[in-house]
Amino acid sequence: MPDQAFRSLFTETENTRWDSMTEVRARARRRTVGQTVAVAGIAVVSMVAGGVAVAQVRQGPVTTPAATSSPSASRPSVPSLPPSTSPTTPADSSSKPAAPPPATTKSSPPPITEITSAMMLQPQDVGSGFTVLPPSDYHGDWIFEAGANSQGCSVDGFRPKMVSQRWRSLRNDDEQDSMYVEQRTVLYLKGHAAKYLQDIRRRIPDCPQDRSSPMEITAEGFAGDDALMVASDNGDGSISKRVLVRKGDVLTDIWRKKAPSDSAMRELARKAAARL
Repeated sequence: MPDQAFRSLFTETENTRWDSMTEVRARARRRTVGQTVAVAGIAVVSMVAGGVAVAQVRQGPVTTPAATSSPSASRPSVPSLPPSTSPTTPADSSSKPAAPPPATTKSSPPPITEITSAMMLQPQDVGSGFTVLPPSDYHGDWIFEAGANSQGCSVDGFRPKMVSQRWRSLRNDDEQDSMYVEQRTVLYLKGHAAKYLQDIRRRIPDCPQDRSSPMEITAEGFAGDDALMVASDNGDGSISKRVLVRKGDVLTDIWRKKAPSDSAMRELARKAAARL
């Protein structure tokens, strides 16, 4: 034998039984199957563990609700106070806003259905010393249509429809030749008074101009809703004047033979309009 180590190895293995080739192959096959099963088991365990981890990431953290303390435990107790015995002070009424005054509605006057005595001129409207004559002394030869006819003016014009009328004559015996004021007031159908006054305004300029003082309009629109002042020759050298004043559907015609100034006639017309 070459050396001591070889002899020792020969001594230990001299009586050892060696497996046959068939046994060695069977043992190797069993070892291979066992390793394959172990590897598969490790893979399954890894997949399950990975899925659980992903699920935990997606679910997110769960917040644990904070513990709340009982209100009665954190709030100090307040002792109840005895009811107040002081008298209640009434509210100051001066601090309240004043109530607005009740709304007032302006009522329109009732419609006129007839001409009354109160709608006519009164003696105090004309002047001192005038009185109202009784109805038996009234005459109508002085009205506009009569005067226009005497002046040769056209009588072809609008004919308004009358509803009610009243006449009045006032006289002052203290004046020389007895000063007269004549008035006729008429309620016409709706719209007729305005149309009639316009017709008079149209007809007067067509009256004959061959007289020394022909009929003419000397003033307009100075009283009521509309008004005309008309002057004409009486044929004796004197000038008479009349005012025609409209208010709504009422038209009043006032004539004075010996007329005062234009300003006095305008003032008389305004008083007559106020009576209407």
